Amino acid sequence: MQPRERFMALSYSRREDGMISVVIDSNAWNYLFEKGIDLFSELPPDKFLLFIPREIEIEIEAIPNNESKRELIAYIRQSVADCDVKTTHVFGFFTQNTKVQIYGGFGFGTFQSATELEFYDLIRDQYIIGKACRNSGLGTNVADAAVAAKSFYSIVLTNENPNKSGPLRVAFDRGGNVLYLTKLDNSNLFLKDFIIQFHNSP
Repeated sequence: MQPRERFMALSYSRREDGMISVVIDSNAWNYLFEKGIDLFSELPPDKFLLFIPREIEIEIEAIPNNESKRELIAYIRQSVADCDVKTTHVFGFFTQNTKVQIYGGFGFGTFQSATELEFYDLIRDQYIIGKACRNSGLGTNVADAAVAAKSFYSIVLTNENPNKSGPLRVAFDRGGNVLYLTKLDNSNLFLKDFIIQFHNSP
């Protein structure tokens, strides 16, 4: 059976402890800030576990510290501290001649699951290899791929256009729990209820 066929049959895996795992895309932070959402109140730590991949942390660190972005940066930093947002690393070693370091060593990084490895096999040639490097130091689609790969074990919050092709859309089409925040505005729900409803859907 080919990887694509296996992915077509995958479904979201809920945590055994009843907690809801949420991964926050970099553009979702902009949305949350612009809407003035108090993340600690909306996603309390007794129900939600919040994460960002190292790649998203790199994108956040690359936000220009100028007057127009200062409040956004302060909002992200405060939310990360208040909500104990954890950064996840894929296990690996120091890479030379690169602007940024993605991998985490012993005690920090974790090995990718079989599902994540298959997902990267599915998207690598089309969306990652040979793509230009961005100002953050990451290649185009690298951060999106890191978030998308987590969508089979966590709910991913993103403000990306649902019709945009790329790793997130591939994950969504193959059973990943990618939650597009563009749908929140029309739902008449608070963010917490929006996520819980999505989490509980078949």
